[in-house]
Amino acid sequence: MSSRGITSQHPTTAAQRTPSGAADLWGFLAFSHGWTWLFWGIIVWQGVDVWSTPWAMALFAIGGLGLPLGGAVMTGRVAGRSGLRDLGRRLVDPRRIGGWWWAVILGLYPALKLAAGGLAVLFGAADAAFNLQEASALVVQPVDLLLYLGFVLLLGPLPEEIGWRGYLLDRLQLRYSALGASVLVGLAWFAWHGPLFAMAGYYARAGGAPDPLQFGVAILLGAVLYTWIYNNTGRSVLAAILFHFSGNVSGELLDTSASVYAYETYLTAALVLVVLWRWGAEALRRAEADSSHSH
Repeated sequence: MSSRGITSQHPTTAAQRTPSGAADLWGFLAFSHGWTWLFWGIIVWQGVDVWSTPWAMALFAIGGLGLPLGGAVMTGRVAGRSGLRDLGRRLVDPRRIGGWWWAVILGLYPALKLAAGGLAVLFGAADAAFNLQEASALVVQPVDLLLYLGFVLLLGPLPEEIGWRGYLLDRLQLRYSALGASVLVGLAWFAWHGPLFAMAGYYARAGGAPDPLQFGVAILLGAVLYTWIYNNTGRSVLAAILFHFSGNVSGELLDTSASVYAYETYLTAALVLVVLWRWGAEALRRAEADSSHSH
């Protein structure tokens, strides 16, 4: 993990370009992990189904605010009002996302999952690629579908990405290569999910918690792809939110078996290797992205 500032990669304020010891990282982690684990830990300690009582759902929601609060508070601390304005623009400005990146952001995860399902069936690892029962039920109920999509957006992609990519990734790219920063974000991201594995009821709709090792590998591989997209879309947090949303929705609606999930992991790993080869582990971006995102 070689040191590499993002000064030459993206237009940022002076405060954003300056690491402030370790305070800018530990301060964020106090929110992302300290705040979140405190409230989620109460639910785990009480052993109640998270969706069964109002107080548990309230604590879950409050705990989930750790990431957006950490991203916003620490951005204000290291970059002031100009940094917060920059964060706000990166959250809502679609102009940062150019050309084929829209297809990558919205279509990559569904394409990987569909390809994995096809390979699993082709090689006899699965009789059917997907269980589409839930997806079929939602498609014929537009209101339920919209409510479901809104729930998915608010549960993970929107609040999480304000912290992971909106703040933490930039701070780590000041110190490390894009690949090194991605791995560190991935490790923090995986650890952040820890209480959810022990939280009764959280993974009930998915038939139980995923295998921690498989989940961790998926998080680390995904973190590289997030950085690749983020660095090539003018540090767009909106791009990260939409990519996260696409992955979560396709993962829920294209319900797969463990064998299909394994093929998806292999395909994602192969894609990450291609991305590292073509875009470079140091920056995970092309030089021409500088000129197209100068605002």
